[in-house]
Amino acid sequence: MSKHGDDGLGYEIVKAVNNGEIIEPLTYEKIKIYCSKRGLNATKNHMRVILSNASANNHSPNYKKYFERIARGEYVILPKFKKQQRYFWLNVDSNRYKWSFSEAESGKQTYSNLNPNGNKRKNERAFEDIKVGDFVVAYETGFVKAITSICKVVKKYEEKIEIFIDFQKIDNYEKGLDWEKLKDKKELKDCDIVLRHQGTLFEVEKKHYNVIVQMLEEINTSLDPHEELYEEVQKSFKDNRISRKKRLENRISLYPEIYEVTTKAFKRNADVIAEVLIRANGICEKCNKKAPFNRAKDGTPYLEVHHLKRLIDGGEDGIKNTIAVCPNCHRELHYG
Repeated sequence: MSKHGDDGLGYEIVKAVNNGEIIEPLTYEKIKIYCSKRGLNATKNHMRVILSNASANNHSPNYKKYFERIARGEYVILPKFKKQQRYFWLNVDSNRYKWSFSEAESGKQTYSNLNPNGNKRKNERAFEDIKVGDFVVAYETGFVKAITSICKVVKKYEEKIEIFIDFQKIDNYEKGLDWEKLKDKKELKDCDIVLRHQGTLFEVEKKHYNVIVQMLEEINTSLDPHEELYEEVQKSFKDNRISRKKRLENRISLYPEIYEVTTKAFKRNADVIAEVLIRANGICEKCNKKAPFNRAKDGTPYLEVHHLKRLIDGGEDGIKNTIAVCPNCHRELHYG
């Protein structure tokens, strides 16, 4: 195997990442394992040249650079070589096949471009176009008529004229997004699949996929308790004082009711929070004032990490999308 060009190790690694065989960030160990499985002869020096030296400026002009370093020993593919993500809609006939993504524990299922009778399914082009790593909304037909899961393509292979696709459930929602809500959504009015989805697999525009995921998150995320209380306060404001006093007098108990809350939340990255707090160095990045107090536990300045674009709106849990702010500024960012 040559070291440079579109038949070298660098090109093989790019293909492997785009096919989902290697997950970024790239490391020497990951590539070593991949090469061993594929029977590729690659020395550590060869890998070093491909990865770390790829960003150096002392190579000849025709040396192809595929990677960039993001941390010590970690690399990613340059954007121009990354496969463009595509999005699809999969109809799951849970009535006919007695199976669904929402109920399956493993959440993995294989579909092919041929139906049980051996005939080609409608919209066969989607089976040809879909690739490993693409995302899929799983819509359960029949009585359910709702999107219940988000899946990802983890494997694709062919046997003679049959194309097989392995779908793996990556997000399961307790509340499904039913067809009535989908067809009434203004941002989906130009999405033909929502109105006409007879068949098995269809490609969906990224903008429509994002709207669908956002709708799923919204109906499956409990309202912030502070926001919920504020809405109740607003209703009380609009009422008259006599009604408020009457309700207060008729309360059964002065002690608050206790209730159990079950909700979904985003698992935040601790390293992102640490990096942002270190960057702020005890100074609020909005008002530029010192943290209002120090934590009793360890004496560090108390600041809170805020996402500039909300996670529920598709914001990244990364350093560029976060700032460290004092509690007062944090409240203003959310409610101001």
